[in-house]
Amino acid sequence: MMRTTTALAFTAVLVSGLVPSAGCWMSNPDTPIIEADDVSMEPPGSNGFRAAGERGDVYELALAVSGDVNGWVTDTAVGMSKIVHELNKYPETRTDGDWRVYGPHDDDEGKDGSWLVRLQGDETAASFEVYVGRRGARESAMKLLIDGEISVSDEQRDGAFTIDFDTIHAFADVLDDVDPAARFGGKIKVTFERELETKHKQVDLVFDGFFYDDGEDDLDFDGESYTYRRDERGAGRFHFATWSSFESSDWSGPELERMDVDMRWDEQNAGRARGTIVEVDGEGDLRHGDIAVHECFEGDGGLNWRTVSEAYADYDPSYSFGDERSCVFAETDLDLREE
Repeated sequence: MMRTTTALAFTAVLVSGLVPSAGCWMSNPDTPIIEADDVSMEPPGSNGFRAAGERGDVYELALAVSGDVNGWVTDTAVGMSKIVHELNKYPETRTDGDWRVYGPHDDDEGKDGSWLVRLQGDETAASFEVYVGRRGARESAMKLLIDGEISVSDEQRDGAFTIDFDTIHAFADVLDDVDPAARFGGKIKVTFERELETKHKQVDLVFDGFFYDDGEDDLDFDGESYTYRRDERGAGRFHFATWSSFESSDWSGPELERMDVDMRWDEQNAGRARGTIVEVDGEGDLRHGDIAVHECFEGDGGLNWRTVSEAYADYDPSYSFGDERSCVFAETDLDLREE
């Protein structure tokens, strides 16, 4: 198994360059915005602690993918939320029913972009839309980058939003930290819920036409989903799937196969992981058929058992080791289901 995704972090341009340069301070409702903790995925090991022994390939892949997804989703959502928060302090440009409309406002920090925000709601719930365009663009020429809604209480935060990566790609030259050489597009739809007095968190991502190709990794996520669950005590699970060629390994050729990764852990962060690469409907060119890697790990992430499909065991005779009876979960416990 190997890392298959490359970080694609989108951070908002400086907020100070987006707010109006003049105007009276307004007492608009202090509408809630998305926080990083709402949507960040945190499987075991994401806090950076070092394992006493070797970490597994599937374990490391889950960490890499969760980090990349946090870059795509969390950084973008939080950056756009900061824009919403700052503009909401100023007089709206106009109103449209219950919506407060801000902009278009040209960037004053050297970029050739322009921003428009539509916002409605109060201290407990809000809906938002963020648009980007070229400097001097009329409102009709602005393109939707992210839209969604959020509700909050003293106990819980819930929300949903959609990021349009076709818009981000089209305006890559006026956004920060976007690789101009990368090809990407489609949408990522996110829903989340988080309890404030426990560790409970649930994040679901659905990929609608989303793909990414930076010249090294060529990944197709269309129709796939990423799922993160953590209960009130910290035990949890993580699932993702994608399509790629995996050609850089010794196990596959240039055709596409589907990869799934599932991970589950207990309150002490000990758990089990499974990674599979499979041919679907006869498509793919894996050298010896479908691949499955199974791992179990201690609370610090160190491996205590690992095995690979028998047809691939000869590539590294020492790859499989340990005793499956040391695992805190059975393989069937990895199957994602609501409990």
